[in-house]
Amino acid sequence: MTFQKVKKSFILLSLVTVLCRVAGLFREMVTARYFGTSGVYDAFLLAFMIPNFFRGLLAEGALSTCFIPVFSEYVADPEKKKESREVASAVFTFLFTATLLLYLLILGISWFLLKTGMLSPKIAHVALLLRVTFPYLLFVSLAAWCMGILNTYRSFLLPGLHPLVLDFFWIASLLFFAPRFGAALDKTVYVLGIGVILGGAGQFLVQVPLVAKVHGPLRFNWNWRHPALKQMLMLFSPVIVGTAVGPINLLVDYSFAHRLSGGMVSALWYATRIYQLPLGIIGVSLATVLLPHLSLQAARNDLESVRDHLNKSLTHGFFFLIPAAAWIAVYRTETVTALFMRGNFDLYSVQITSFALLFFSIGIPFYGVAMLLTRGFYAFKDTLTPVKIGLFSITVNAVLDATFMRFWGQGGIAFATSVVGILNYTLLYSAFRRKFGSCYGSGIVPRIFSISLLSGGWAVALEIFRRFFISVNPWISILAGGLGGAILYLGIAYLLRFPEVRGWRQRSS
Repeated sequence: MTFQKVKKSFILLSLVTVLCRVAGLFREMVTARYFGTSGVYDAFLLAFMIPNFFRGLLAEGALSTCFIPVFSEYVADPEKKKESREVASAVFTFLFTATLLLYLLILGISWFLLKTGMLSPKIAHVALLLRVTFPYLLFVSLAAWCMGILNTYRSFLLPGLHPLVLDFFWIASLLFFAPRFGAALDKTVYVLGIGVILGGAGQFLVQVPLVAKVHGPLRFNWNWRHPALKQMLMLFSPVIVGTAVGPINLLVDYSFAHRLSGGMVSALWYATRIYQLPLGIIGVSLATVLLPHLSLQAARNDLESVRDHLNKSLTHGFFFLIPAAAWIAVYRTETVTALFMRGNFDLYSVQITSFALLFFSIGIPFYGVAMLLTRGFYAFKDTLTPVKIGLFSITVNAVLDATFMRFWGQGGIAFATSVVGILNYTLLYSAFRRKFGSCYGSGIVPRIFSISLLSGGWAVALEIFRRFFISVNPWISILAGGLGGAILYLGIAYLLRFPEVRGWRQRSS
């Protein structure tokens, strides 16, 4: 099995990711028109991040890591296949009950805190909005259950596209319902909360017909003593720790930003949507298609092939992510202006968002290749090492947030995120080398140096190109810089015989 098969799968998954990411960007463009970088939207984002945090723990984290492996055993075994419906129904009932009780608990706590007046005005607004946004968790957890069922039956397209449903209802709530509530942002934001709930419900309901077709109808099953459910819950405990690292870091970032002037949480949110675009298209896609190949080779104890695939993946990651980071750094202001500057998103919003984006761009290559190293650990069934490093990063992130925000405000928080990304990559590589040997070939240092040198020269050319088009429409500047820059970068890499470009023309064997 050659690395060409990884490349082909990577391309296909990247195209699906591009579609979802572009839809997500359009959603943020519409939102920016209404809310800009306002304190009201800051409060909404914090209220939306909390159910998203639990979604990562209860839904995607638990189901992808615990539910699918156990459920697959019942589906694959002819003697147990009939019982698989009982297992799936028990998990469905458990998720529904757990998320409903959690919502009632949140309602009770928020009512008590608001009634006693213990919260500051800023936090009180978040607590009020949390009552509207938290039901999203209930529906998105059931949507993740559907995704787990469909993925087990090798159906990936619909689950992969279901985020588009949330984008649709989010946008529709702003375009069609928000105008009925007037121009007051503190009222419009509740309409957006309703759109989020409808989006979560849609993500669940759109998958139900296919689930019923491939597996059977939905049923409640209160048999929580089933061995399969007990096995999943036992697996869940270590998984929840590792899954919580990313959402906790994000909540910490936004909590610190909320202490700054109004709009800084929004600025970080918009900047994050841009800097995560290359991470999703390149880093996540490459990591997703790489894991099955590494797992198969590790199971065969073919360590040489594991190192070879991981080595080539890392160099490909650097080859695409370093110039992506450079492009975002150079065109940060034009990108933010073109995407978001309309309505309530004014010049000040552009300035504070592009400032954060500059610091975010530093960490892009390291977060991308760290995803690949993590898959290397997973291939050897080592999930503990990445978790330990992730837990350490929570403390480091909080300390760096508090330190750098004093100098650069929201830019300091973004810089702390990039520093943590560099640290994570360094620790992951060191740990992988100690456990399994170096995943880099002898020529990796010259290879990364060559990529960095090419990207540095390319960034200078981009800056010259940007200044030439500085007086024209930002969209024209971005399209010209993007298309011309890509042709220039890939063309020079091809002429210099970079294998990352030359390799696409090779036939797979």
